[in-house]
Amino acid sequence: MRNRARKLPLLYLAGMVALALLALVWAMRIGWSQAQQGTMHNCPQPGRWAISVWEGEETETAEALDTCGAGAVEAAYYIDPFTQNWLVFSKGNPAISNLDTLANLQAVVTLGSPTAGPAPTAQPTPTPGPSPGRMVGCPPAGKWAMSVWNGPNGVNAADAFATCSETIAVAYWLDPQTQTWQRYVHDHPELTTRSHLDNLQGVFAVSSKATGEYCTINRPGTFYGAVTIDGQPAPVGTVIKVFRGGTEFGSTTVTEEGTYVVTIPAPAPVVAPCFESAGGPLTFTCDAAEAQEHPSWGVGSKPQNLTCVYMRDCPAAGKWSIAVYSGEEAPAGDALALCGVPVEAAYWIDPVSQAWSRYFRGQPELSTLGSLHSLQGVIALGSASESVAAAAVQSAQEQTGGQQMEGCPEPGKWAISVWNGESGTPTGLALATCPAVKVAAAYWIDPQTQKWEHYFDGRPDLTNLLELREMQGLITLGGEPR
Repeated sequence: MRNRARKLPLLYLAGMVALALLALVWAMRIGWSQAQQGTMHNCPQPGRWAISVWEGEETETAEALDTCGAGAVEAAYYIDPFTQNWLVFSKGNPAISNLDTLANLQAVVTLGSPTAGPAPTAQPTPTPGPSPGRMVGCPPAGKWAMSVWNGPNGVNAADAFATCSETIAVAYWLDPQTQTWQRYVHDHPELTTRSHLDNLQGVFAVSSKATGEYCTINRPGTFYGAVTIDGQPAPVGTVIKVFRGGTEFGSTTVTEEGTYVVTIPAPAPVVAPCFESAGGPLTFTCDAAEAQEHPSWGVGSKPQNLTCVYMRDCPAAGKWSIAVYSGEEAPAGDALALCGVPVEAAYWIDPVSQAWSRYFRGQPELSTLGSLHSLQGVIALGSASESVAAAAVQSAQEQTGGQQMEGCPEPGKWAISVWNGESGTPTGLALATCPAVKVAAAYWIDPQTQKWEHYFDGRPDLTNLLELREMQGLITLGGEPR
């Protein structure tokens, strides 16, 4: 009995120790789980931008951003400090996203989803970091980087940037409420509007040993979509460049036939010409061809299909224009054939001799303009007859409800054609739906009487085949091409 009495307190004590250990392990697991989850600091408000900072182990970007709230972040951008190219995350657009993961203390510029619930208007200041602290992600010389202060709150910005090996010339912070930029300019307190940094505050910083004026950082914009060159999908390897005000501010290479993704401005300009100072819409080129679209720049991701052509400003049917060729040197006829409307004539004046050279379609004996070189302009006349023929075909097809002759003949050749339309359609109207040729004559044999009926273009006095019935076959002779 005495041994049993002694054992009870010992068992009780052992049980308490075991429970305490279990509680400690549980608490450690909770803390470890929270540390694994991590936190995104300075999350953006709905429809607004912010410079956010990820604190935690390397994590997939979407998972890290969801700590701001599921789907609360529409897009995120990070500038590579060495290549100066932007990496992008776009919610629901994996095809254009290449910012796959975020590392500990990595800053990204984020755009809040306009449909997300509102975040707190004033987010709490992060707890102070290690002292004396240091800048994480300092920029290489003469380049931009997204840097993060990891140290005490309220530290003097100059002292924080002094922890970088390169001199920080300019740094920008985006106020998440007002959406205005605040800046730090080295040795220019009169230009500085952000003189202190808090722990885990992210900034755009550029370092340079050169003197001069520096560009303001621009929030990037991503354009993506289908891209064609003269109606064909742009092949893999096509280089697409983006210009604003005549200065190149972005480029990409087609990696999947017929599609592209480009972020602008990339690389971010450090010194003039700055992106915002280059006015006007954007101009896209596909190798030497130029896109007909000229969209305005905007932040965030924007779908934009591109139709690139080698001949710009082609003339309309029956009208003149100054057309510009942008491809490699080619025979004038081949270059002008890239216009949607056939070009009847083209003229070019030699800037030295002041002599005119000319091109006439289908008349090489009269043509003296042998070839066109890149960015050569010519005065061009669009074919009026082609437009009239096309309009006639379109009118005929509209009158017949889009139905047309099947098996139309080629110019100067015979064919057996079939009317694929309503019964009672006038023969001339039915034959006018042939898109490439005028039908000079048509014959039909009556299966009962064995007599031939005929149609002659422009000769109603000789025509006795007046109407066609549905699925009626004819022997047709092709006349002039349209």
